[in-house]
Amino acid sequence: MKKIINITAGLLLAFSLFTVSACQKTTSDEQVVGVLLRNDSEVFLSAYRKGIEAFAEKNDIKVQIYSANNDAAIQIDQLKTLLLNGVKNFVFIAYNSDLTEQMTKIISSQGGSAAFSNIIPTVEALKAGENFFYASSPETDAGKFQAQIIDGYFKNNPGKLQGKNLRVLYFNGEYGHPAQIYRKVGVMEELSKLGYKVTVLREFGANWDRASARQYLDLWLEGDNPAFDVIIAQNDEMALGAVDSLLNHGMVDNPADPTSDTDKDGTALTVPVLGIDATEGGMASLQKNQLYGTVLQDVNAQAATALELVWQCMKNGNAKNFTTQGGLTAAKETTKEAPLTERSVLDQCFIVPFVPVTK
Repeated sequence: MKKIINITAGLLLAFSLFTVSACQKTTSDEQVVGVLLRNDSEVFLSAYRKGIEAFAEKNDIKVQIYSANNDAAIQIDQLKTLLLNGVKNFVFIAYNSDLTEQMTKIISSQGGSAAFSNIIPTVEALKAGENFFYASSPETDAGKFQAQIIDGYFKNNPGKLQGKNLRVLYFNGEYGHPAQIYRKVGVMEELSKLGYKVTVLREFGANWDRASARQYLDLWLEGDNPAFDVIIAQNDEMALGAVDSLLNHGMVDNPADPTSDTDKDGTALTVPVLGIDATEGGMASLQKNQLYGTVLQDVNAQAATALELVWQCMKNGNAKNFTTQGGLTAAKETTKEAPLTERSVLDQCFIVPFVPVTK
């Protein structure tokens, strides 16, 4: 469906908003779920949007989806305009965590509901009412699984590492994003627990972007810099950028065949590269013996869970003691990662687990 680029926030709502409907019957605005995305250009967010569309079509739910183009003011304007038009139930990937408190206060005043994915809602945002939810995956778990994959690699290939002194190149996503913060915490804490002495030779802020990651690693490889043992990236796109750079610099087992795992360590590259998300591109690289490992973030399950929770509120007034079609129930235990730090909101948190992936 053609998407029209807007000049003002008002035009954005009027023209970029589109409807996905499983049928053509007329539906009042109160039966519509508004889906507000911080952007729809990032690989994960684009996939999330498709997951919303698929679940909506399967379950005959009418949704209206649009992007704020990474602008907090636009996202709030979109929310207020939809509320004025009678839409009271929402799925969000918010611009940032702080904005979630303002969002839930506005929606609560209209008796609505909302579910947040990817960008973590604050505890105070969830406390605005029992019909506000967190439907996502704990980012620290993604980092922990990366550490466990790394540990497995070096246990299987002890000649690749001197003792447990691990030299790391690390690629960060958008600084301040919950995933950027907690994925790093998870991997570093778990590597320490596993007995590794980690030296981060260099951190790069590649903002989730493949081309940026490739350029940063190109500069590192072309400089007079020390050798490294592993590359850890916070998503598959940056990991693939690192793979591109290693390939361009001939850092493979067999330059004549860059997919040949000559030394049988699980990768055709001279060092393992780790990502997160198990995207289509990441999985393809894995099968070519290039990306060594990734961690599945089930974007479809996140999207379906968020939409199903607000749909349940629309139908029955609340989602107490609810079990999703995917078998998820509310969290039972607190963790170190917000909003699961607060026991009083655990029954509003539905956790989609990460899954480690290697070939």
